[in-house]
Amino acid sequence: MRRAWNVQWICGLLAVGSAVLLMGWNLAMIWRILIVMLLIVSLSTGIISHYRKRIADEKIRVHSAYQNALDVINHQRHDWMNELQLLYGYVRLKKFDKLPDCVETIKERMADESRISKLGSPELVVYLLKNRVSGLMMPLEVHLSETVELSRLALGTSQDQITELIERAVQVYRFAPKANGQAVAPLKLSISVEDNRLWIDFDYQGKLLRPDEVASQLQQMATERGVRLEQLSNQEQDEEAVYRWIFPYTA
Repeated sequence: MRRAWNVQWICGLLAVGSAVLLMGWNLAMIWRILIVMLLIVSLSTGIISHYRKRIADEKIRVHSAYQNALDVINHQRHDWMNELQLLYGYVRLKKFDKLPDCVETIKERMADESRISKLGSPELVVYLLKNRVSGLMMPLEVHLSETVELSRLALGTSQDQITELIERAVQVYRFAPKANGQAVAPLKLSISVEDNRLWIDFDYQGKLLRPDEVASQLQQMATERGVRLEQLSNQEQDEEAVYRWIFPYTA
């Protein structure tokens, strides 16, 4: 990528220099022809380099999207295999009284994944499904009480901006200093629509060492996008505060 930028800079400088020579110097015809040829070659090479870079960037983006989708499929397969093995184990041990709860858990998970897939933003859907898996450092517990389709909401914030905000907020919680043994505690992320507003709640299930820093960063991100941040609970009784981003509808 750096090489592509270097080629474009060199071509640009050659093109500018050639134009200056043509306009500012009284040169013989042969030199003018040579400089015109240099100008054409410089512009052509620069344009070709620019489009090659765009094509290369697009290939990288597409490959990254495919890789993320593949990661989601692999994680989903692994988690569903765990659920089936648990169900099969109850059957083999003839613990039939455990089956209803196990089946109900599977049904709830299927419903959760169905609601996530209907959010409407492919990048957000892949991100949430990829991160709500067991075994990751601070996995996400994504909760949607009802179907939310972002494309149908008249928000002043785009789907890409919402995705970016959620990813940044999760990173803030993930890398925030935590108490001993709390590194794998999950972050509960709730998305809902109430009173013509989109609500996104962050409820960390562990203990943060510097919660004020997390709140400050969430507030900064909210301010950047014109979103309001609310604290839903205090930090009494050794509990972490729950924070809510509120995205208003446009008039």
